[in-house]
Amino acid sequence: MGNMLRLLTASFILGGARCSPGGPVCTSSESVIQCLTVSGVPQALPGTPEFAKSSSPHNLRLRFTPLAIAVPSTVSHVQAAVACGRQHGVKVNARSGGHSYASHGIGGEDGHLVIDLRLLNQVIVDPDTKVATVGPGAKLGNMAIQLDAQGKRLVPHGICPKVGVGGHVLHGGWGYATHNHGLFLDYLEEVQVVTANSSIVTASDTQNPHLFWALRGAGMSFAIATRFKFRTLPQPDEIQLFYIPFAWTLPQAKAGWRVFQDYVASKARPKEMNIRVVMASAALLGGEGTFFLFEGAYHGSKTNYEAAIKPFKDAAMALGGFAVFLNIPEVTSVGYMDSLLYANNNALWNISPDAEPLESGVDDQLQSNGFFKSMVTDELSDATIDALMEALHDGSRTNPDRTWLWITSAIGGPNSAMSTMFLLNSTSYSHRSSLLLWEIGDIVNATSSYPADVGIPWVNQFVNIVEKKEGKEVGMYYNYADPTIGDHETAGRRYWPGNYERLVELKRVWDEGGVFENPQSVG
Repeated sequence: MGNMLRLLTASFILGGARCSPGGPVCTSSESVIQCLTVSGVPQALPGTPEFAKSSSPHNLRLRFTPLAIAVPSTVSHVQAAVACGRQHGVKVNARSGGHSYASHGIGGEDGHLVIDLRLLNQVIVDPDTKVATVGPGAKLGNMAIQLDAQGKRLVPHGICPKVGVGGHVLHGGWGYATHNHGLFLDYLEEVQVVTANSSIVTASDTQNPHLFWALRGAGMSFAIATRFKFRTLPQPDEIQLFYIPFAWTLPQAKAGWRVFQDYVASKARPKEMNIRVVMASAALLGGEGTFFLFEGAYHGSKTNYEAAIKPFKDAAMALGGFAVFLNIPEVTSVGYMDSLLYANNNALWNISPDAEPLESGVDDQLQSNGFFKSMVTDELSDATIDALMEALHDGSRTNPDRTWLWITSAIGGPNSAMSTMFLLNSTSYSHRSSLLLWEIGDIVNATSSYPADVGIPWVNQFVNIVEKKEGKEVGMYYNYADPTIGDHETAGRRYWPGNYERLVELKRVWDEGGVFENPQSVG
């Protein structure tokens, strides 16, 4: 592939002519493409299917056109690509899985040099130390398959198999093992990066520890990661995937949210209990009111799950509104690899004996078209809960052209590994002590134009309610990036509250010229 791309590049640039002071006048794109060509860096060229694929956004609402796209297959290619960007004054961005809601993997605006890392996708587990060496372009599903094949190991990470390792781990990485094991970035022991001056640098607790701190939470602002080393864990013998659905009226929703929050904030929830709630209009599923699906993964036996969920389940069932019409099995015992598969596609809803397997080497992505926002909060007051539920029900009308959803993950709490196993300031990730991580989305189909004038205010109202009622600004999660909250410092104080000033100082050390930038990067 690399040789083919190089040959295509050579024939593309000015019909074989080279840009020079005495030769043809080059555009910025042609200059960068020529630099990459002379340096032997494989590329995806404008006008080709490869370019279209590497510049395709996850969120179709935010389409941007890169100046050039490098597709390195070696670390030296990454070094050369960074040098070309710096030489020509072009901002450089890494793309691993391409799932940025703000399209930061393609620059977050037009005219950036994208370094598509999909070919750096190796996964190798040391048979003695059990440390996994993983390339940034590996997909979570690919990595899980290889960790399983090479010793039945795991690293806690997200549940979407097509998300790329690089962006996911450098900014957090929560999933269905976060409550009992911590974030993906908590298992990162060492990272090799290419810095703004094209040097290869290793960062760990003992080598460049300040950079290592910054990379674990705000990595895209400091370097291009080319290799990760992760501490791994043995796979559990058994996981219980559970789904407890309700279709609630407004009074039930208010009471139900309090039941959920009381449970996840208490010691009654053991560390093995990973739980979140997904909300949508019940009309979409043939019911009335608002649909609340409490779902998650309990790491342990079915007997222990039933004892652990009982305080929550009993209180929630007492409110009524159980969505019996969906006929969803409450709990199913699965192995670790099956838990990743079923949790992602909810095949257990249909009690399907044959779910589509996780595929190795899959490069495509599920795309969306809409507006997404995050919040990171502690427990909310009764007044805030009431106001949120009232606003939600006002906006939960059925609309055939738009779909909304909330996903609120209870990743914190008194028994959470987030705060009990790791120091609060051990990484630049800033939300370790928070209870709830919120993702709010408003979506239209891929062929429609998103009504930003209606959809964005509708989503923003929920954040505004929380901030007004709680009397403080909420934090936000960079992996659910929102370009409407402002640029650089304004956004940075949301994504990295308490750590932003230190990150700015480290940015001056490692990337003073601002080579690695998007509209919301540090600095």
